[in-house]
Amino acid sequence: MTQHLILSKPHWQPHAASPVLLTLPLEELQALDSLVEFMRDYECLDLSDSDCTVWARLNGGAATIEAAVAAMIKTDSDEAPSLVPLRAAQAALAACENFAGISREPRRKYTRKISLPLEELPTAWQEHLARIRDRRDDGQIDLVPDLFDRMTRKLCQYGWYLRESGMPLEFDISSLRGFYAYETTRISNRGAPLRPATITATFSDLRDFLRFSKGYPKSLVKELNKLLVKLRDRSDVVTSQKFAALADIDITTIRPRADEILVNVVKQKNPANRHIQRNRAMAIAVPPLTPLRREWHDLRFGRDLVWVEDRYRLRDYKLRKTRHRAGRETYPGSVHPSVQHFLDARLLQDGDAKYLDALRAKAENEEWPLFIHPDGMAVAENYVSQVWSTEFGTGATICRSIVYDIVFAISEDATLAGTLLNDHTSQQARKKYTGDRAKAAALVAAGKEIDDISEAFASLSLASRSCMSLFL
Repeated sequence: MTQHLILSKPHWQPHAASPVLLTLPLEELQALDSLVEFMRDYECLDLSDSDCTVWARLNGGAATIEAAVAAMIKTDSDEAPSLVPLRAAQAALAACENFAGISREPRRKYTRKISLPLEELPTAWQEHLARIRDRRDDGQIDLVPDLFDRMTRKLCQYGWYLRESGMPLEFDISSLRGFYAYETTRISNRGAPLRPATITATFSDLRDFLRFSKGYPKSLVKELNKLLVKLRDRSDVVTSQKFAALADIDITTIRPRADEILVNVVKQKNPANRHIQRNRAMAIAVPPLTPLRREWHDLRFGRDLVWVEDRYRLRDYKLRKTRHRAGRETYPGSVHPSVQHFLDARLLQDGDAKYLDALRAKAENEEWPLFIHPDGMAVAENYVSQVWSTEFGTGATICRSIVYDIVFAISEDATLAGTLLNDHTSQQARKKYTGDRAKAAALVAAGKEIDDISEAFASLSLASRSCMSLFL
């Protein structure tokens, strides 16, 4: 906006001829005008530190504060706002921007120990992989990128085993049997034998490589299919790791723990630490009833999350693991109203609730990330799971089991909603239990059923707190 347009506004008319205003750099005049209008729009008679911080977040950040301060020093008017809250807001933003409490080094350093580099695989294998990728991209193969990458890694592991064993790098029964013996006796980095589910995934990927390559005997694929049946039978006998973890969690403590963290945010003196604790509370509270896979880190306001009909909703969103499949439905997820104040807190930070509408609009227009570090850096892909691991001893994927743990106690319809909520897509189960009309009806009803699930979860937490109060 030009100097002429700014000074022609009603609130500048009494001072429009002021030599000081006329000689102010345009950037400083714009910042001062923005602050005056902010005070008018939100009726800020006396600016607080948090008022100034919100104004800066809505209007360009620390640089805007710097420009406004410079302008106010030059005008030196009795009507000018105090510099104290602006300086405090400047310090708060700087504390976040310069926060050094987050390591930029990878938490783990992976060294290739039992896997060949892709380029060292036989040329024929590499060519098969390239053709599989092309057919996948053309829609000829139903194989999402994550599973293609996993299949490639398993192939590299198989190649490493053959080389270390002095065997030719090829597929035959004796080589696969040797690899099976190795995998079933190998000790993982965690100091325990590989789980049956891990071994099953390995040989399932090798089977898919042979099947999609169309360059190997069908008898070899059939032998692997027989092995996979046995492995899956064994997996059914062994208690799944997620169920063991679920048994150790009292789900009625999840929401109270998130509430506790959010309430205690005010005890943190550093604004960066307050930001981190709000992230942490949100990471605990929201996933149980919107159990996405590892994609929380990638969600953005506006692009994915929108404020519609008094609720944060996922718009035109398809879950990452299955979005590449033809005919995938849009995920019918939203943030339940009982926990949406955790997202409000992420937007407001230290600001007053009267700024929430403006911050929501700003977040959607600029597509702010849902989770972000105080200095503006993106969180890690497994950030939410890291929070859950430190709090509950297991990653956030346990939320998918929590959904079923709740819905089975409600109704068959709720269980179907839980299946949709978890994005579980067993083709055999869907053909057996769900026709096209039932699926369409379930999607329409999913919103209401998910609300019922959320209310059940909230009731469990409330009941837990009521029982605890009897002993206080």
